[in-house]
Amino acid sequence: MIKGLEKLTEKQKEILFETNQRHKNAVGNDYKDTASIVKVWIEDGIVCARLKNGDWYHYTKDYVWY
Repeated sequence: MIKGLEKLTEKQKEILFETNQRHKNAVGNDYKDTASIVKVWIEDGIVCARLKNGDWYHYTKDYVWY
């Protein structure tokens, strides 16, 4: 279960899941295992995601993370 997911619009969910998939495809296998999303929120109109490993990222409408 992803905390806060119910507060996102369908478009924000698309951004979240597509960007997370791209993010996981760009990293090594060890990191992939800990890159599951556990919490999401919106900050200044940008989707933010906290991962299982404790890291959090901004996921933009262009499917870029930082």
